[in-house]
Amino acid sequence: MHSSAVNSNPARVALAGAVLLAAGFGLRALETTAPAAGRNEQLVTLAGQGGVAAVVGGLRSVAAGGFWLRANLAWERCDAAETAALLELTVAADERPAYFWLNGARMLAYDVPEWLPAGAPTMVRQRVNEEQARQALRFLEKGLRWHGTVAEFYVEMANIHLRRRGDLEAAARCYRLAAEQPGAPYYAARIHAELLRELGRPQAALDWLQQVLATLPADDPAARREVVHARIRALEEELARR
Repeated sequence: MHSSAVNSNPARVALAGAVLLAAGFGLRALETTAPAAGRNEQLVTLAGQGGVAAVVGGLRSVAAGGFWLRANLAWERCDAAETAALLELTVAADERPAYFWLNGARMLAYDVPEWLPAGAPTMVRQRVNEEQARQALRFLEKGLRWHGTVAEFYVEMANIHLRRRGDLEAAARCYRLAAEQPGAPYYAARIHAELLRELGRPQAALDWLQQVLATLPADDPAARREVVHARIRALEEELARR
């Protein structure tokens, strides 16, 4: 199981539902109008699903929590189509929690392929892995449009490219996009450089790390300046041997 939101204990699911519903009522007073970009898409997605009235009425968190619980139940049944549909309804009801986007993408990319029969041919597994990875990436791309640009979404996309698709180029691109966002985790920049090196572009990796080093705070251990220094030296030595 790769999503942090799912478990197979019905009692826990019920408890989670109560918590989400309570949180929804508590957040009602804090709700704001979603950005115009994507709002029409969200309402179209919700049409006929019983969510429009709740959203228009200011109960977005409650509606999203209900759809999320149903998505978890579909996940427990290993129902890929129903899980995906309910994830779409969840974020259409309330696009604001990054939790829905990140855990939803993990369900699609990592969990669904594991539901194939044990004897499924390798080619079938490869095809389903690719299809599910792309579905998760489209889901996160929608998150960038509806929720707004955040480093965590790009990191998740990078991980999917790297772990599910083996696409180092796309992963490197997404890690760089993550590193360029405000409040990005420091490791995103380091991984981007490492992937550039693995792609046979050590000079680009060196240039990038030298640029990054100038921005790292000296008083924050999490910045790992010493690690960046070491990688710069290693790249300089590698280039000098050529």
